[in-house]
Parts: sequence; structure tokens; C-alpha cells
Amino acid sequence: MSPANLLKLMQVFWRMHRGLPTFVSYNSLNACNQACPMCAVWRRDGEMLSVEELEPIFADLKGFGLKVAEISGGEPFLRKDIYRIFALLDRLGFLYTTATNGTLLTPEGIERLREARGLLQVAFSLDSLDRERYAFLRGRDLLPKALENLERLLKARIPAPVKINLVMNRLNFREIWDFLAFARERGIHLSVFPVNQGDGFFHRHSDPEFAATPEERREMAGIFRELARLRRTGEPLWEYSGFYERAADYVMGKPVGPCDAGRLYLDLNADGQVAVCLDRDGVGDIRRESIAQLWQRLEAQRDAVRVCSTETPCFYTCTYNVSITARHQAAFLLETARVRWRQLLRGKRGAGSAGNAAP
Repeated sequence: MSPANLLKLMQVFWRMHRGLPTFVSYNSLNACNQACPMCAVWRRDGEMLSVEELEPIFADLKGFGLKVAEISGGEPFLRKDIYRIFALLDRLGFLYTTATNGTLLTPEGIERLREARGLLQVAFSLDSLDRERYAFLRGRDLLPKALENLERLLKARIPAPVKINLVMNRLNFREIWDFLAFARERGIHLSVFPVNQGDGFFHRHSDPEFAATPEERREMAGIFRELARLRRTGEPLWEYSGFYERAADYVMGKPVGPCDAGRLYLDLNADGQVAVCLDRDGVGDIRRESIAQLWQRLEAQRDAVRVCSTETPCFYTCTYNVSITARHQAAFLLETARVRWRQLLRGKRGAGSAGNAAP
């Protein structure tokens, strides 16, 4: 990581510590080349903001103090101008991440990711290593293409870390340990979060296929608790261990604690609407009002966020992971250092073995 990005990260953690708005999740479009039954985004219509419209918007957000942007969708790499968006964020001094199903990545596009100076991570969504199960969970039979592009991305050794995003559900939870081994062998991270369900929400959709039995819920909760333990020992899991512990509670229907949507975090929808999170209606169009004006309305929804967190809770990494990490920064940083150290040791051992095997 460059010294400039390290300094920006220090500012991010300081703002999190003080409870100041820090993160914006931008749904760059609703369209997707997949059709995951657990997701509602691709079922919606909606316009797409141009780069010219985005420039004053992100300049306003930066001036308000936001530091990190998550670029998601839909599938962001459906946008032909996605690299222009990355360049815009670089010009404005943002740190940013992007999430993709990986099937649209090209060798030329992967090379262009080298130019993304503020890119903190590429999150590669992959919910099964079984082709038939993947086809059901992603709505398209594209596992071979996804795996091919993942290997291509890893071979390119772009400066930003690559991680796998895995949505745990009743159909794939027994693959978790295969995924952890898969990530470990490739020197990348694994991010696991529970499937979110509910009618009328933006990202989650109630499909009966994901209605787990009590026994399945107990098994998934046990896996999340084991992931928490393994993260503390240095296994290549992305989230703070407390996130996995709360995820175990979530799948069992227990309270998961406060959510900082509309406080540390806000959502920018594809149509310019600003919301406290990706599951709430917008409070106004940021093309017509400044974020300072809209923020007052976001803060006014804090009571609604508290009700949501108890009556219709979600468990997204963008909201609960931010909340939990903000409250346990020292533990998060210690665990992350341990993960990185173990990855470095594995890399050295792998290089040594390769050297010994050479003729």
C-alpha cells in the first residue's frame, strides 16, 4: 500500500472512531448479467448516472468528509465507463472498493485496474464451486468463466487485494471449508456473510429455496462461530471476528446490535437517490440537493434504522461490518496483522518449496 493510501486509511479509522460519516456505497447500475434468486437489484428498473453527473456529486461527498466509496451494482463491469469512474475517484482522492461477479472481466480491463490508485480491494462474488449449484445461486451457468477470470486476475498481481464474497445459505454452507482452502491456496481472502431475505427490499428477496430449517440454522451458526475463531488465529478471512460472531446470532434470529446506517455510512442509488442504506427508500436526489441538506433527513431516519435493526434486520458487510469494526478497531487491526503475517509466511514457504523443486 502506498504511503498516501496509508495516510488516508488512518483518516478513515479516525472518522470511524469519532462516529462521523465516512463510507458511501454507490450502486452504479441495477442491471446485471446474472439473476441471483436471493437478490432484488436486477429486478428493478432505474437510470444510470453519467460520469459527468457523478463528478460534482462525488466532489460534494468528498467535501462533506466521506473517504471511502464502495462501487457495486448490479454488475458494475457492465458499465463501459467503469474505469472512468475509478479515475474520477482517484482525482478526488477517494479510497474505493468494487464488487463484481467477475464474468465480464477482460485481460485489457484487468490491466487497467493497475491504474486505479485508490483501489483497496476487488471483491469477487462466488457462491459455489459446484457448477450446477452455482448456476442456481447466480441464475446463470457461468462458473467456468468466473473461475477463468479469477485466475487471470490473480496472475495479473494487481496492487489491490482480491477477496471472494460468499453468501452463505442453506444450499452452500457445507462448501465453506472448501472455499477457505481455495482462498488459502491462492493467497487471497474469503468474506462470508449470511443470506439476507425479506420482501420489498432493494437487495434482498424472499425465495423459499433459502428458508432454512432449525437444524440448518444451527449448523450455519456453528460455522460462523468457527470462522470467528479461525480469523483470530490468522486464517485469510476478511472481516473482523466479531462480525462472524454476530452473523451466527443473525442466522439464529437473535439481536445483532446497533447499525450505523445514516451515521457512518450512506447509500447512493443508481438513480441519484440518497438513502441511509441499500434497503431503505431515498430521502432525495443528490443531483438537486447537496449532501449537507440531505444529511439532515438521513439523520432524521435514525429512529427508523433502530426499528429496522430489531424488526427486519439485515446483515450486510457494508453496514454491520462497518459498525462492528468501528467499535473494535484495535482488535480488528491486530487480527488483520496476524492474517497478513500468516499469508506472508505461507508465501515464503511456497517460494522455498518451488526453489527446492527446481532442477
